[in-house]
Amino acid sequence: MGIVVADLTSPIYPVIVESLQNRLLERGYRMVLIRDPDISPDPEAVDVLDRATVDGMIFVSAREGSAAVRRVLDRGTPVVLLSRDDVSVDVEAVLADDRGAGELVISHLQGLGHTRIGVLSTLRDRSNGRDREDGVRAAMERRGIPVREDWIQHLRLTHEDGVRAALEMLDRQDRPTALFCVTDAFAFAAMDAAAQLGINVPNELSIVGFDDSGPSRWAFVNLTTVHQPIAEMSYEAVDRLAGRIEGEPPSQARKPVFPVRLEIRGTTAPPPQAVLRPPLRSSV
Repeated sequence: MGIVVADLTSPIYPVIVESLQNRLLERGYRMVLIRDPDISPDPEAVDVLDRATVDGMIFVSAREGSAAVRRVLDRGTPVVLLSRDDVSVDVEAVLADDRGAGELVISHLQGLGHTRIGVLSTLRDRSNGRDREDGVRAAMERRGIPVREDWIQHLRLTHEDGVRAALEMLDRQDRPTALFCVTDAFAFAAMDAAAQLGINVPNELSIVGFDDSGPSRWAFVNLTTVHQPIAEMSYEAVDRLAGRIEGEPPSQARKPVFPVRLEIRGTTAPPPQAVLRPPLRSSV
């Protein structure tokens, strides 16, 4: 089976790949790892995808309207999306409750006293990041918490973009007291930016991530984050794809949604009571 991923430098992708590989081995399949052709600067990634001898493919990083997904479907290869959805094609998808996570995050932050909340999100063509952002927006609106568009950033999946966006948002007097980051990787970037600006986390800035990746649990990180059951979701994706290949009848629930939970750790606290200090940098 082919496994298509965007970037193994993100802390969550190696966990997903390992979970997929473990289940594939249990089901008697081998894994071909492929860099997402929709974003890869290497044209050979597309060639590998076209030539690969695979029985089926799991896309972990597909954008909505992905040309690669459509090409694979057009040639008759079974496809399952993992932690992504694409309503433009008829395909099975295994999802976390990305929208529902917003209620958990905002309930926690509001309970601490935060009403100045920013978001570091993905580009809107990535369904999981978009749904996490929209879930937070909806939870804020239900509670009458202002949604500041200048405190919502849509980014590529790189640490550098996350740091740049966080610096821009935090290096001002009028800044949020809490940030929700739709991936742990963005949360680490926000922590990096806060350290550069001398902003204490969590006493001056609360940060919440999403993934519950391994580094989030390290003592010196101790990130408050949304846990999604990666192993269970990965196993479900493999079982669904294997079932398609082996002729099992398809499940009625074509897009199962797995519940999430909030892991409260050390990066969230009540907002500072003092007047927010002026920017520490003259420019970003």
